[in-house]
Amino acid sequence: MECKKIARYLAIFLCAAMMTLTISGCANSTDPATASPSASAAAGTQEITDMLGNKVTIPTEIKRVYCTSPIGSYILYTLAPDRLIGWNSALKDDAKVYISADYKDLPVLGGTMGGQNTFNTEEILKLDPDIVLDFTYNGENSEMVAQLSQQTGIPVVEMDNALASTPATYRLLGQILGVEDRGNELADYAKDTLDKVSAMVSKVPDNEKVKLYYVESADGLKTDGTDSMHTEVIKFVNAINVVTMDTSASGKGTSVSLEQVVVWNPDVILANSQMGGMDFLKTVYGNSSWTSIKAVQNKRIYVPAALPFNWVDRPPCMARILGVEWLASMLYPDYVKVDLKNDVKTFYKTFYNVDITDAQVESLINVAAGVS
Repeated sequence: MECKKIARYLAIFLCAAMMTLTISGCANSTDPATASPSASAAAGTQEITDMLGNKVTIPTEIKRVYCTSPIGSYILYTLAPDRLIGWNSALKDDAKVYISADYKDLPVLGGTMGGQNTFNTEEILKLDPDIVLDFTYNGENSEMVAQLSQQTGIPVVEMDNALASTPATYRLLGQILGVEDRGNELADYAKDTLDKVSAMVSKVPDNEKVKLYYVESADGLKTDGTDSMHTEVIKFVNAINVVTMDTSASGKGTSVSLEQVVVWNPDVILANSQMGGMDFLKTVYGNSSWTSIKAVQNKRIYVPAALPFNWVDRPPCMARILGVEWLASMLYPDYVKVDLKNDVKTFYKTFYNVDITDAQVESLINVAAGVS
């Protein structure tokens, strides 16, 4: 194992030296929409500019990829599943229904999740990935990922996890992995959906914008504010997140008091099923402490579907492309006119390569609407 690590470090050093001597005319742009790989004089390598503007030397042919978080693993699964060497955590049985048999039981390798480092470095090295794929928000570099790179010598490619960057992410990854047609297909779908929803919600007058509170716990008292990647969908659909406090330091939600929620008095509550949202939904309507809140009085508590991956958050992945359409249609039915059932089928076929039944569609939408 030690020999393998030394050899990898030596190879990277030699590649970097050759790049310095021979490469000319490499792309200078760091625009994620235009950044692309450029050929290297070093045999079998290429220099790419990642979405944070870093120039990274990687193999020309990439067969194995380790992703540091579920965000990356899920997007890679939809783009080039044969390159994914493992999941960050084990898939649940109900999620596996929507996953190809070849990939349901890939090794569990850990990662950066909820502010915690669970890398299984030894197992990652055994699987010999060509690159590490890391997703960041607001250009924040992860110290844990940097340490992983130092320990393994594997080149790290940084990607932007902002919702609006999803199309550019697919295009660049498609180029890096040599699956440009697939990357462009998913990028076009993402862009078309985001543009369509954005155009519809932009017509919502200010006095009709919904005040929304996001729940991330069974007691309803953990949340995230407007500064968080976990609430991007809320902002995108032109809703007003009532939580404006600084929550940027939180990895698993920020605690608030019930008295504060009562003061906020949201029109809608969005509850994450993977963070206790379903338990909250089952109890809140019978809890007298919550009955003065508009969302409870009007039974406007919604739980997004999470199969195989969450439509809104935890993690905030490419499934948000479907999530923005769903949430916008739930909040603003007078302005957002979509064929949600058909679009759910199309999304699952396009991104997951699975044909789902009418019953499955109904189940997903019913769970998303908080219907028990």
